[in-house]
Amino acid sequence: MGIVAAALGTMMILVHGVAHAGQRVMLLPHWHWAYVVGVVFLAPVLAATLLGTRYGRAGAWLLVFSMAGSFVFDVAYHFLVPGPDNVFTLPSGAWTPAFRVSAVLVALASGVGFLVGVRALRELSPAVGGSAIDATVRPEPGVGRGPR
Repeated sequence: MGIVAAALGTMMILVHGVAHAGQRVMLLPHWHWAYVVGVVFLAPVLAATLLGTRYGRAGAWLLVFSMAGSFVFDVAYHFLVPGPDNVFTLPSGAWTPAFRVSAVLVALASGVGFLVGVRALRELSPAVGGSAIDATVRPEPGVGRGPR
């Protein structure tokens, strides 16, 4: 499920990137682009890659943090902070509807991705009340106790 969430988020980012280009909203601060490339785009791809390996917990944590960071960034810069990226202050144009819809979809995808990451962490974590070591080292009843 985490791999699907990361793939969905990545697809939404690509669609929104096309809307950015179409709407000509490309002159953003350099740190915005670095954040988008690193946290919003590459981190979920790496998380999805790790989820399918023995490093699944690391992948789940990366998915949680990247999707949380993406969600906060998306909501802040598309809906709250005034600027060229804000859906409420965009100049009208042929790409305005696509930009607005894709901004909503990106925020939704990152929110869902965060929840999926939390669920993956729960599924990959040891049982509550014990540890992974307790579950694997605990001897079977009657084994190894010697004569009574």
